[in-house]
Amino acid sequence: MPLNSMDRRSVLRTALGAAGAAAAVTVLGAGPAAAHGRRPQLPKVDGLVGDRWANEFWYAYDEMSYYTPNDEMKAAVGAITAPFGGFTKSYDAWAATRQGGRYPRSWMELIQPNRKHFEVLSRNQKAVYDKFYGHDPKGLVFAFQEFGQGTLFDPRRPAGNKVHMMNFTPPDATHAYHRWHPFLQSFQLLGIDRSFWAQVNRLVGAAWELQSLAKPVTDANDNKHLPKHVVNHVTAKWLVRSTDRLNKAFDVWPYPVDLGK
Repeated sequence: MPLNSMDRRSVLRTALGAAGAAAAVTVLGAGPAAAHGRRPQLPKVDGLVGDRWANEFWYAYDEMSYYTPNDEMKAAVGAITAPFGGFTKSYDAWAATRQGGRYPRSWMELIQPNRKHFEVLSRNQKAVYDKFYGHDPKGLVFAFQEFGQGTLFDPRRPAGNKVHMMNFTPPDATHAYHRWHPFLQSFQLLGIDRSFWAQVNRLVGAAWELQSLAKPVTDANDNKHLPKHVVNHVTAKWLVRSTDRLNKAFDVWPYPVDLGK
Protein backbone atom coordinates (compact mmCIF):
# COMPACT_ATOMS: atom_id res chain seq x y z
CA MET A 1 0.00 0.00 0.00
CA PRO A 2 1.19 3.50 -0.59
CA LEU A 3 0.53 4.01 3.09
CA ASN A 4 -1.59 1.53 4.98
CA SER A 5 -4.86 3.22 5.83
CA MET A 6 -6.60 3.26 9.13
CA ASP A 7 -8.74 0.43 7.83
CA ARG A 8 -5.66 -1.33 6.46
CA ARG A 9 -4.60 -2.87 4.95
CA SER A 10 -0.85 -19.16 -21.46
CA VAL A 11 -1.32 -16.97 -22.99
CA LEU A 12 0.27 -17.31 -26.38
CA ARG A 13 2.36 -14.62 -28.08
CA THR A 14 0.04 -14.69 -31.07
CA ALA A 15 -2.98 -14.15 -28.85
CA LEU A 16 -1.73 -11.35 -26.60
CA GLY A 17 1.43 -10.12 -28.23
CA ALA A 18 4.86 -9.84 -26.62
CA ALA A 19 3.59 -8.24 -23.43
CA GLY A 20 1.04 -11.00 -22.94
CA ALA A 21 3.61 -13.71 -23.49
CA ALA A 22 5.96 -12.11 -20.99
CA ALA A 23 3.15 -11.89 -18.47
CA ALA A 24 2.32 -15.55 -18.95
CA VAL A 25 5.91 -16.56 -18.28
CA THR A 26 5.89 -14.41 -15.15
CA VAL A 27 2.68 -15.92 -13.85
CA LEU A 28 3.47 -19.53 -14.66
CA GLY A 29 6.92 -19.17 -13.13
CA ALA A 30 5.67 -17.62 -9.91
CA GLY A 31 6.22 -19.70 -6.82
CA PRO A 32 7.49 -19.72 -3.26
CA ALA A 33 10.60 -17.74 -2.48
CA ALA A 34 12.69 -20.88 -2.10
CA ALA A 35 12.34 -21.45 -5.82
CA HIS A 36 14.07 -18.20 -6.72
CA GLY A 37 17.63 -18.60 -5.65
CA ARG A 38 19.45 -18.04 -2.38
CA ARG A 39 17.89 -15.96 0.35
CA PRO A 40 19.32 -14.79 3.65
CA GLN A 41 18.29 -17.10 6.44
CA LEU A 42 15.40 -15.56 8.33
CA PRO A 43 14.75 -16.31 12.01
CA LYS A 44 12.02 -18.77 12.78
CA VAL A 45 8.69 -17.28 13.84
CA ASP A 46 6.58 -19.68 15.87
CA GLY A 47 3.06 -19.95 14.50
CA LEU A 48 3.80 -18.28 11.18
CA VAL A 49 1.90 -19.81 8.25
CA GLY A 50 2.74 -19.44 4.58
CA ASP A 51 5.82 -18.57 2.57
CA ARG A 52 8.49 -17.23 4.92
CA TRP A 53 9.95 -14.68 2.50
CA ALA A 54 6.57 -13.28 1.38
CA ASN A 55 5.53 -12.99 5.03
CA GLU A 56 8.68 -11.02 5.81
CA PHE A 57 8.20 -8.77 2.79
CA TRP A 58 4.71 -7.75 3.85
CA TYR A 59 5.83 -7.43 7.48
CA ALA A 60 8.63 -5.04 6.45
CA TYR A 61 6.32 -3.17 4.10
CA ASP A 62 3.80 -2.56 6.87
CA GLU A 63 6.53 -1.46 9.26
CA MET A 64 7.72 1.12 6.74
CA SER A 65 4.29 2.37 5.74
CA TYR A 66 1.99 1.93 8.72
CA TYR A 67 3.41 0.80 12.04
CA THR A 68 6.71 2.68 12.20
CA PRO A 69 6.94 5.13 9.27
CA ASN A 70 9.79 7.60 9.48
CA ASP A 71 9.17 11.33 9.90
CA GLU A 72 9.79 11.94 6.20
CA MET A 73 7.04 9.48 5.28
CA LYS A 74 4.60 10.94 7.79
CA ALA A 75 5.15 14.43 6.47
CA ALA A 76 4.84 13.33 2.84
CA VAL A 77 1.59 11.44 3.39
CA GLY A 78 0.13 14.31 5.38
CA ALA A 79 0.93 16.80 2.63
CA ILE A 80 -0.35 14.57 -0.18
CA THR A 81 -3.63 13.63 1.46
CA ALA A 82 -4.54 17.10 2.76
CA PRO A 83 -6.10 18.15 -0.58
CA PHE A 84 -8.13 14.92 -0.57
CA GLY A 85 -9.59 15.53 2.87
CA GLY A 86 -7.43 12.81 4.47
CA PHE A 87 -6.11 9.41 3.49
CA THR A 88 -9.46 7.62 3.62
CA LYS A 89 -10.84 10.17 1.16
CA SER A 90 -8.14 9.55 -1.44
CA TYR A 91 -10.32 7.33 -3.62
CA ASP A 92 -13.31 9.67 -3.35
CA ALA A 93 -11.14 12.53 -4.57
CA TRP A 94 -9.79 10.43 -7.45
CA ALA A 95 -13.26 9.21 -8.42
CA ALA A 96 -14.56 12.77 -8.47
CA THR A 97 -11.90 13.77 -11.00
CA ARG A 98 -12.75 10.71 -13.09
CA GLN A 99 -16.41 11.69 -13.13
CA GLY A 100 -15.74 15.35 -13.82
CA GLY A 101 -14.71 14.79 -17.43
CA ARG A 102 -11.25 16.36 -17.20
CA TYR A 103 -9.22 13.39 -15.99
CA PRO A 104 -6.22 13.25 -15.79
CA ARG A 105 -5.82 17.04 -15.84
CA SER A 106 -8.05 17.58 -12.81
CA TRP A 107 -6.17 14.93 -10.82
CA MET A 108 -2.83 16.39 -11.85
CA GLU A 109 -3.94 19.74 -10.45
CA LEU A 110 -4.33 18.05 -7.06
CA ILE A 111 -1.07 16.11 -7.05
CA GLN A 112 1.44 18.18 -9.02
CA PRO A 113 2.15 20.63 -6.15
CA ASN A 114 3.18 17.66 -4.01
CA ARG A 115 5.47 15.94 -6.49
CA LYS A 116 8.42 15.98 -4.11
CA HIS A 117 6.31 14.23 -1.48
CA PHE A 118 5.33 11.54 -3.97
CA GLU A 119 9.04 11.07 -4.63
CA VAL A 120 9.50 10.40 -0.90
CA LEU A 121 6.72 7.80 -0.94
CA SER A 122 8.16 6.12 -4.00
CA ARG A 123 11.70 6.01 -2.64
CA ASN A 124 10.74 4.58 0.75
CA GLN A 125 8.37 1.98 -0.65
CA LYS A 126 10.63 0.95 -3.50
CA ALA A 127 13.47 0.32 -1.05
CA VAL A 128 11.41 -2.47 0.50
CA TYR A 129 10.42 -3.93 -2.87
CA ASP A 130 14.04 -3.86 -4.00
CA LYS A 131 15.32 -5.46 -0.80
CA PHE A 132 13.05 -8.48 -1.10
CA TYR A 133 12.26 -8.80 -4.81
CA GLY A 134 14.62 -6.47 -6.64
CA HIS A 135 16.02 -9.37 -8.67
CA ASP A 136 12.97 -11.58 -8.52
CA PRO A 137 9.93 -10.24 -10.40
CA LYS A 138 8.33 -13.70 -10.36
CA GLY A 139 8.65 -13.79 -6.59
CA LEU A 140 6.90 -10.42 -6.35
CA VAL A 141 3.99 -11.78 -8.38
CA PHE A 142 3.78 -14.69 -5.96
CA ALA A 143 3.82 -12.35 -2.94
CA PHE A 144 0.83 -10.43 -4.28
CA GLN A 145 -1.01 -13.64 -5.11
CA GLU A 146 -0.55 -14.87 -1.53
CA PHE A 147 -1.57 -11.47 -0.17
CA GLY A 148 -4.79 -11.50 -2.16
CA GLN A 149 -5.67 -15.01 -1.03
CA GLY A 150 -4.91 -14.23 2.62
CA THR A 151 -2.61 -17.22 3.10
CA LEU A 152 0.14 -15.41 5.01
CA PHE A 153 -0.54 -15.63 8.75
CA ASP A 154 1.86 -13.64 10.92
CA PRO A 155 1.50 -13.93 14.72
CA ARG A 156 3.74 -10.90 15.20
CA ARG A 157 0.86 -8.68 14.17
CA PRO A 158 -1.91 -7.49 16.53
CA ALA A 159 -5.39 -8.96 16.60
CA GLY A 160 -7.30 -7.97 13.50
CA ASN A 161 -4.16 -7.76 11.35
CA LYS A 162 -2.54 -11.17 11.78
CA VAL A 163 -3.07 -12.11 8.14
CA HIS A 164 -1.14 -10.15 5.52
CA MET A 165 -4.12 -9.23 3.38
CA MET A 166 -6.16 -6.13 2.60
CA ASN A 167 -8.14 -5.33 5.71
CA PHE A 168 -11.87 -4.82 5.83
CA THR A 169 -14.70 -4.70 8.31
CA PRO A 170 -17.31 -7.37 7.60
CA PRO A 171 -19.86 -7.35 6.11
CA ASP A 172 -18.45 -4.51 3.98
CA ALA A 173 -15.91 -5.29 1.27
CA THR A 174 -12.50 -3.66 1.49
CA HIS A 175 -12.05 -0.14 0.14
CA ALA A 176 -8.29 -0.22 0.54
CA TYR A 177 -7.34 -1.51 -2.93
CA HIS A 178 -9.24 1.46 -4.34
CA ARG A 179 -7.38 3.84 -2.05
CA TRP A 180 -4.09 2.30 -3.20
CA HIS A 181 -4.81 2.79 -6.89
CA PRO A 182 -4.79 6.63 -6.97
CA PHE A 183 -1.31 6.70 -5.43
CA LEU A 184 0.01 4.25 -8.02
CA GLN A 185 -1.62 6.28 -10.78
CA SER A 186 -0.04 9.42 -9.37
CA PHE A 187 3.46 7.97 -9.54
CA GLN A 188 2.89 7.17 -13.20
CA LEU A 189 1.35 10.53 -14.09
CA LEU A 190 4.19 12.36 -12.35
CA GLY A 191 6.82 10.26 -14.14
CA ILE A 192 8.19 8.71 -10.94
CA ASP A 193 9.49 5.18 -11.64
CA ARG A 194 6.59 4.93 -14.06
CA SER A 195 7.07 1.39 -15.39
CA PHE A 196 7.71 -0.06 -11.95
CA TRP A 197 4.56 1.39 -10.41
CA ALA A 198 2.51 0.47 -13.46
CA GLN A 199 3.44 -3.17 -12.86
CA VAL A 200 2.64 -2.90 -9.15
CA ASN A 201 -0.71 -1.37 -10.09
CA ARG A 202 -1.52 -4.46 -12.16
CA LEU A 203 -0.53 -6.72 -9.28
CA VAL A 204 -2.76 -4.72 -6.94
CA GLY A 205 -5.65 -5.34 -9.33
CA ALA A 206 -4.90 -9.04 -9.41
CA ALA A 207 -4.75 -9.20 -5.61
CA TRP A 208 -8.09 -7.37 -5.40
CA GLU A 209 -9.76 -9.93 -7.63
CA LEU A 210 -8.12 -12.88 -5.87
CA GLN A 211 -9.29 -11.59 -2.48
CA SER A 212 -12.77 -11.04 -3.92
CA LEU A 213 -12.84 -14.69 -4.96
CA ALA A 214 -11.06 -16.27 -2.00
CA LYS A 215 -12.78 -14.19 0.70
CA PRO A 216 -10.07 -14.89 3.33
CA VAL A 217 -10.97 -14.48 6.98
CA THR A 218 -9.20 -11.92 9.13
CA ASP A 219 -6.79 -13.51 11.64
CA ALA A 220 -7.45 -17.05 10.36
CA ASN A 221 -4.33 -19.21 10.10
CA ASP A 222 -5.98 -21.66 7.71
CA ASN A 223 -7.25 -19.58 4.79
CA LYS A 224 -7.25 -21.76 1.69
CA HIS A 225 -5.56 -21.23 -1.64
CA LEU A 226 -7.68 -20.89 -4.74
CA PRO A 227 -7.06 -23.48 -7.48
CA LYS A 228 -3.77 -22.69 -9.19
CA HIS A 229 -5.36 -22.35 -12.62
CA VAL A 230 -7.70 -19.68 -11.22
CA VAL A 231 -4.80 -17.76 -9.66
CA ASN A 232 -2.81 -17.92 -12.90
CA HIS A 233 -5.76 -16.86 -15.04
CA VAL A 234 -6.65 -13.88 -12.87
CA THR A 235 -3.04 -12.72 -12.66
CA ALA A 236 -2.39 -13.05 -16.39
CA LYS A 237 -5.54 -11.07 -17.13
CA TRP A 238 -4.43 -8.13 -15.00
CA LEU A 239 -0.78 -8.16 -16.08
CA VAL A 240 -1.66 -7.21 -19.66
CA ARG A 241 -4.02 -4.38 -18.79
CA SER A 242 -3.26 -0.88 -20.00
CA THR A 243 -3.45 2.15 -17.74
CA ASP A 244 -6.81 3.07 -19.22
CA ARG A 245 -8.22 -0.39 -18.53
CA LEU A 246 -6.87 -0.31 -14.99
CA ASN A 247 -8.54 3.03 -14.34
CA LYS A 248 -11.84 1.75 -15.69
CA ALA A 249 -11.54 -1.38 -13.55
CA PHE A 250 -11.08 0.71 -10.41
CA ASP A 251 -14.02 2.93 -11.33
CA VAL A 252 -16.09 0.02 -10.00
CA TRP A 253 -16.53 -1.12 -6.39
CA PRO A 254 -16.66 -3.46 -4.51
CA TYR A 255 -15.77 -6.24 -6.97
CA PRO A 256 -14.30 -6.36 -10.49
CA VAL A 257 -16.99 -6.40 -13.17
CA ASP A 258 -15.39 -9.50 -14.72
CA LEU A 259 -14.87 -11.29 -11.40
CA GLY A 260 -13.53 -14.77 -12.05
CA LYS A 261 -13.98 -14.54 -15.83
